[in-house]
Amino acid sequence: MDVREPTHEELAQLAGWPDVTLPPEWLAWADEPHRVLAAFEDGRVVGAVNLAVVGQGEGWIEGVRAEPDEVGAVADRLVAAAVEVLHGYGAVVVRTASPWGARPGWMDRAGFAEKAQFAVRLVPPGPPPAAGAVRPATPREAGQVAGRLGARLRERAAGLVPLGWRWRSFRTEMAAAAAREGRLLVDGEGGAALVLRRGGDRLVAALAAEWPEGLVGAVRAELTEGGRLACFLPASSPEAVALEGWPAHPWCPEGVVVYELTGGRG
Repeated sequence: MDVREPTHEELAQLAGWPDVTLPPEWLAWADEPHRVLAAFEDGRVVGAVNLAVVGQGEGWIEGVRAEPDEVGAVADRLVAAAVEVLHGYGAVVVRTASPWGARPGWMDRAGFAEKAQFAVRLVPPGPPPAAGAVRPATPREAGQVAGRLGARLRERAAGLVPLGWRWRSFRTEMAAAAAREGRLLVDGEGGAALVLRRGGDRLVAALAAEWPEGLVGAVRAELTEGGRLACFLPASSPEAVALEGWPAHPWCPEGVVVYELTGGRG
């Protein structure tokens, strides 16, 4: 079996290979660009994997697809090759994710361990809740707001924040950049939300509030016709409980689990 980057012609072959392991919005919502490795047997594509560098010392694997085989050799080989490439970029932590209850066998064989669980809620139709005193945080406030968000994420989600469909360690710089772009919102009671814009869609990547509906309502007010709003919420957090009546994302109706593989070459 040969594992390598595919040519343009081979990538065209992969384009016709449905990838049910990724949500339909993956291309639109994923943050960083990715590379593809493909597995070949006798010149024929038998599998592929996506990999991306998502932060300092952090890598991501997703979209593992392979022709069925009894022992999962194709998937295992692809994952091992992807991890090796990410280690070459300096990643000492490699993460991946799957819907709750759908953990594939290659994760066990590679040694990935569960790191955190998130609920992914979609805002239902209807008028948005009143936003109240919600406003954009100023850049001067970003450090203080990041401290609150970071503490909540460390407590409830192992310090991870989703930016699109990839999770990485939360850093103050994220909040500072969001404040400069008007994507860090605060309410009058110490609540805060980190927001991403993906075309006409809006994603709430981090939310910490006694009344989360107000912050979410302010984000929803940005939506134009056809736009969607998704909230990524650490499982069992007060915010997830408050919004548990909202529709779950169909790709992960019971939530999404983030897994982590640690260790690598320095």
